Amino acid sequence: MDQGAREFAMEAIRALGRLDAAGARMAIGQAFSADHSLGALADAVHLACAEIEADSGVSTSTWNTLADAVDSEELFAVVESSRT
Repeated sequence: MDQGAREFAMEAIRALGRLDAAGARMAIGQAFSADHSLGALADAVHLACAEIEADSGVSTSTWNTLADAVDSEELFAVVESSRT
């Protein structure tokens, strides 16, 4: 994954931690545009956004799905530090 896509993916995950669904969608869209291998992460981010809108939070199981969808220790660390 190129650095630009990685930065956008990191921002999408951080936005989820802030319960910012719109920001997460925008960031993951930019990440996916830069690197189409991020499909699983994009799906997980969209699931988390739907939960934020419906339930005002992200479930533990969705955070676990996000953790499973990342491809590096760096992104995994962002998931773990962003869990709400």
